[in-house]
Amino acid sequence: MFRSRFLAVILAGTAMATTAAPAVAAPSPVVLTDSIAAGVVRGADGFGLSGIVVPAGTYATYLVETEPSLAGKVLQVWTRSVSGDWRQVTSRTVAADGTARYFARVSAWTAFQARFAGDDTTAPAVAHGRIANASARGDASISIGCGEFESQASGGTATLHRQLAVRAGAILRVRLCSNASTGYRWDAPRFDGRYLSLLAHRSLAPTSAMMGAAGSEAWTFRALRAGATTMTLTYSRPWQGGEKATWTVTLGVTVIR
Repeated sequence: MFRSRFLAVILAGTAMATTAAPAVAAPSPVVLTDSIAAGVVRGADGFGLSGIVVPAGTYATYLVETEPSLAGKVLQVWTRSVSGDWRQVTSRTVAADGTARYFARVSAWTAFQARFAGDDTTAPAVAHGRIANASARGDASISIGCGEFESQASGGTATLHRQLAVRAGAILRVRLCSNASTGYRWDAPRFDGRYLSLLAHRSLAPTSAMMGAAGSEAWTFRALRAGATTMTLTYSRPWQGGEKATWTVTLGVTVIR
């Protein structure tokens, strides 16, 4: 009888221990998607994944997009110079639509990265990081990779919008994904000759040895006079009956003094 009572006490204690400590749910994972644009950009268009070059002393906008469930929570903004370490420079509160922006005046090569420290409900997260460089001469450059077009494609076509500033007399460089093996190429850019002059155009070979890999096309312009203009570039198959404007880039250019 004593043994039976002893076993009953042991079993009762085990049951109490099992029910006394309910499992704690693990914090949910979250993704921080980041991009960058030249200038002060408050809308949704104009952001890209590739690094940019802006005239020294002008602005770049670093955009972070995440889930609206993080609205009201704080993201840390970290930066790094060419020779320095990452350091936290500020923080931003996530807006109701799940976005946060950091407007930065760029005077030298700068990398930007957003971080979320995590809390009881959401796990820590770190963004990929984006880069802006500064040109003391006032040059500007922008590039768009194949993945950016493909991710935006709808029904086989994609239209991307970008913007930048360049100083009068300085150089503007544009580089876009291109794959000659598909029969596509970029048509001659359409732009206002009062503000820009085309200096050179060249096709660049793929960096991958894989058959059919994409390369790029690059244009070099000189900025002529202060003012605002728009450049349009379209990606087409040039022969009669070939697909036209499968990809389109509209580039807003502000030439500053």
